[in-house]
Amino acid sequence: MILRLIRDAAICGLSGLVAVLAAPAVSQAATTFRVAQGWDLFQTDSTGTSFPGLGSLTGVPIGTFDFDTGFGRNIGVQNVGNTDTIVERDAIAIGTSPGPSPATIPIVMDVLQLRTVTPVNFAGFGLNNYFITLQSARGGPASPGQMTISWNSTGLGGTFTSFFDVFFDIRQGSLTGPIVFSQDLVLTAGTTPWSDLPPPGATQITNVNTFLSGTSGDRTQDFWVNGAGGAGTAGPVMEQHPNGAVHVAFETGSGPFFIPEPASVVMLGLGTLVIGAVAWRSRRRAA
Repeated sequence: MILRLIRDAAICGLSGLVAVLAAPAVSQAATTFRVAQGWDLFQTDSTGTSFPGLGSLTGVPIGTFDFDTGFGRNIGVQNVGNTDTIVERDAIAIGTSPGPSPATIPIVMDVLQLRTVTPVNFAGFGLNNYFITLQSARGGPASPGQMTISWNSTGLGGTFTSFFDVFFDIRQGSLTGPIVFSQDLVLTAGTTPWSDLPPPGATQITNVNTFLSGTSGDRTQDFWVNGAGGAGTAGPVMEQHPNGAVHVAFETGSGPFFIPEPASVVMLGLGTLVIGAVAWRSRRRAA
């Protein structure tokens, strides 16, 4: 009798173990990360931007830009300040954890306006200022490319790489001056940090580069170029070509272009006055 009970218990235990092993595993719910469609507004850094035969280049601000109603957003003409370069992300980038795996999306350079820092004699056309514009500005071919976005464990940042096939004109004297040279070249950007938080001073336009999820205050689908310091810090993106052409840019209003807002300047001034007053009183008491 005792032996039978022991045997039955053993059989039941083995059956339970087999049932557990045979049961389908409960899969862990996947987390989806997104970077929405939108535009990146950049301001060229003249300290690092150059082109063979032209030397150092600086940006020419476009002032305003007509953001069409693409992506289901009625945006229209907006003030973009000192922006001289605009990149459009034409698809939603989606990553799924665990991983998450990188996502590659199509991009296009909508605007590029640069000029020589000082007059040069480019290719024998005479001493003058020369300007770089996109051929698309005169109805020519677009400047397409690709961006590959990778996420970190938070899903709110990571790194990206990109390239553009830039179709450009070199114009003499002004943005609409005579074209003296036309070509296309591929500019590539190496691994660059990004996050959902804008760097200090960056120009922010709802539905263009901020709150892209469609919900006010929700930045989880935003995309900003950041420095190595992490989320919310200013950092450049550098695009280059083997011939020596280099384009360095920051998010418009950030980086070396950032100027503290008036309230910050006032507070800094008040702080200086207070420190000065304390020092003056200390000197009087010592006397």
